[in-house]
Amino acid sequence: MLIVNCQMLICHFLIGPPASGKSTLASQIASYGNCRIVSTDRIREQLFGNEIIQGDWFAIQREVISQMGEAIAAGQSIIYDATNVKRQWRKDLFDTIDRELDSKQLQWIAWYATTALETCKEWNQRRSRQVPDEVIEAMFASLQNAPPRVEEGFLAVVAIDVTRLAANETKVE
Repeated sequence: MLIVNCQMLICHFLIGPPASGKSTLASQIASYGNCRIVSTDRIREQLFGNEIIQGDWFAIQREVISQMGEAIAAGQSIIYDATNVKRQWRKDLFDTIDRELDSKQLQWIAWYATTALETCKEWNQRRSRQVPDEVIEAMFASLQNAPPRVEEGFLAVVAIDVTRLAANETKVE
């Protein structure tokens, strides 16, 4: 009898407009242990000195894939913290993961932050790095028009009201 050790990593793909509580959710998930947060905001800070600088997406994506590869090598689940509001963005990242990493062992759960638009705008005003309201509105609309679906490659899509988590946090990101 042949026995194969096939360790699946349950990974977390956060989806939501700016200031919807994704980073708060990422911290909550990470608190359960053996996870690595891969955050495009942190990567922008690392690469360009400031997370507000959008910079070259391909440089950001290379670092995203590098950090994901390090997590996989360490046997850690990935928490991908980015807006991911457009279906094409999600597809492009999955295609890159499939091409660049050993993705057969990865199972992705989508965490869809369903925070109300007005709450996102309110939370945005409390942040040190504020996003223009029109950007939040456009990203919110993108999600309304193309919410995440299991058919995109997710094991499950969990719509979550982050306001309940945020009530227990002193800082919402």
